[in-house]
Amino acid sequence: MTPKQIGMVRGLLAKAGLTQHKEDMVYDYTNGRTEHLSEMTHDETQALVKYLNSFLGQTGNPAEKMRRKILSMAHEMHWELPGTTRVDMKRVNNWCIRFSGQNKPLDAFKYSELPALVSQFEIVYRDFLKGI
Repeated sequence: MTPKQIGMVRGLLAKAGLTQHKEDMVYDYTNGRTEHLSEMTHDETQALVKYLNSFLGQTGNPAEKMRRKILSMAHEMHWELPGTTRVDMKRVNNWCIRFSGQNKPLDAFKYSELPALVSQFEIVYRDFLKGI
């Protein structure tokens, strides 16, 4: 688990009022392997975060899911910063501004506008796949 994830999990635990049970929860989610957040695997961390979010009634933001779908397709098309595996947000935002008809970056799109944007981006993604 990264330091950023540790902070997020600690925040979720505090929000849920479960801070005093942190070691027990980590122990349970690692099948008894450890009591330390820093030693959790990615899958264990995801499972714990999912549980804490559901415990808090946060099932996920649908708008963020659509944005992540666009970023996933951009990643698969290798729209990445040189020498990294991080999506080139400038390229994604430039595409959104230029081709969406909305003249705004990805994060500025409202929930009601995102389905159309995802559909437009899927067309670009399909064209990319046809060219492979």
